Amino acid sequence: MSTRSRLLTWGLPLVGLTALVMGTGLVVKNRPITTDEVPPRQPTTAPAASDAGVGTDGKAYIGAIGTSEPPGEALAIAAHTAGVITDVHVDVGDQIRRGDPLFTVDTSRAEAEVALREAEIEVATSDLASLRAAIPPLRASVRSAEASAQSARADLRVAEADLADKQNQLAIAQAVDDPRAISREEVDRRSFAVAQSEARVETARAAIERADASVAAARAELQRFVDADRAGDGPEILAAESRVTQARRAVARARADLALLTVRSPVDGRVLQANARQGEFAPASVPNEGLFVLGREGSMHLRVEIDEVDIPRFSPSARAWASPRGDAEQRVALEFVAIEPLVVPKRNLSGRTSELIDTRVLQVVYALDESFESPGIGQQFDVYVEVEGEGS
Repeated sequence: MSTRSRLLTWGLPLVGLTALVMGTGLVVKNRPITTDEVPPRQPTTAPAASDAGVGTDGKAYIGAIGTSEPPGEALAIAAHTAGVITDVHVDVGDQIRRGDPLFTVDTSRAEAEVALREAEIEVATSDLASLRAAIPPLRASVRSAEASAQSARADLRVAEADLADKQNQLAIAQAVDDPRAISREEVDRRSFAVAQSEARVETARAAIERADASVAAARAELQRFVDADRAGDGPEILAAESRVTQARRAVARARADLALLTVRSPVDGRVLQANARQGEFAPASVPNEGLFVLGREGSMHLRVEIDEVDIPRFSPSARAWASPRGDAEQRVALEFVAIEPLVVPKRNLSGRTSELIDTRVLQVVYALDESFESPGIGQQFDVYVEVEGEGS
């Protein structure tokens, strides 16, 4: 066998074998290393008949997601009036009573408005007192005018009596036919006396008209302050009283606006979250998270979302349990509280691959057992609701 034949016969297989060994070694060396992955949280399982305190008797369940909340849901507090926050009166976690101040928005303008309105009350009250003080002089003016009218009528009666006397004396003189008994000068004198008396009567009558006009004017002036027909206040006094009332209401409104700048707690409870700090601007609209979030006192509630496909199987009287995320072994008994009838789009997802996401849910509120304690509110729970009349 030639040298070339031996090289082809043994050399090539040896090279191939060497390449195979080296390739296998490279594959083994560079193969991906797989490790056992630890699930982010312990998967949930439905309650079993062997679970202590549960005793399910092998029934079927509705699985759902629940979120803890304070009784009556969390309250998002906003400012009544926009402005810069000057004082914050509470901290997160503080126990509060209804009416306790939470924070105060700048009150400088509102305090100035109150002072202005209070000054308007003083002005209106002074005007009313001034008008009432004018009533006695007006009554005196009426009485004086009435007395003048009576005096004028008395003067008229005197003038009329004097005229009658003068006319009588003139008639006697004119009835004498003998010129020697009474002179012509005496007749003329008596005639002039009658003319004078007639003038005095006309003067007295004009004085009466002037006096009556004065009485009417005085009474009209008094009528503006005193309503004689109703024995009450006249239009000037009523208008002044209305101005006082209006000024007082303006003060009450200004004080109410001032009071609204200090936002107070509407319930007894606890401060869950504070999203506003001194010096920040508080808008008048309700922000998404609320400037302060409050929770009422009482057992924690769980808002459970039942998928619409499970609604026909749901019963409020069915037993229910919840397991907090991260502690699937803990079973917390739930007590039914209420159903919100409006079915809404689903918001909470469990993460299961078989979960329906394009669906709507019925929100059911349960009360967590008082023995369950958690430092947080808004925690998610895996909830199982027993389906009555179905076996597992």
